[in-house]
Amino acid sequence: MMWSWNEVGSGVSAALGLVLVAGCSSAPVAAPSVVPAAIEAPATVAPALRWYARGTQNYTCTARPDGAGAEWKLTAPEANLYASADPGAPQVGTHSAGPSWVASDGSHFVGNGAAAKKASPDPSAIPWLLVPKKEGDTAGTLGGVEYVQRVDTVGGQPPATGCDAGSTGATVKIPYSATYVFYRTR
Repeated sequence: MMWSWNEVGSGVSAALGLVLVAGCSSAPVAAPSVVPAAIEAPATVAPALRWYARGTQNYTCTARPDGAGAEWKLTAPEANLYASADPGAPQVGTHSAGPSWVASDGSHFVGNGAAAKKASPDPSAIPWLLVPKKEGDTAGTLGGVEYVQRVDTVGGQPPATGCDAGSTGATVKIPYSATYVFYRTR
């Protein structure tokens, strides 16, 4: 059987394309390039996933415990998670109260609430965090995740006004975006 160059060339191109796609899908996820020491992940873990969030930080106007007026308190985040920062990227999960992250396959990670914090370089954005695991799945997309790091935040801060003793119970949803890096044990 004789092969023409076009048949051989397209077969080689297709094979090379498969190798490149396979290589990209198994490439390690890089840690964020500049992370303050306060929220660095421990050396025992490595970045496994990087997802991009778009949603809201939800706040409720709550009376202060000392009785001196009221303040905005975070009620819950409410965000969709995407495979890339591209506006057309596929949704891969959600982020909500807990804090919790749920992948499209149903696997989940819940943080223990004792997150390390560092102010965002942008004062109008919510802080950067390193959230340790409280509970989570051992299998699935989020299986084995030990930490979630929030970086590159935009927006999400509560309003500076609009919460006083007369408006307790009021809620606001403030748009935000962020990058979440998920870490597994090395």
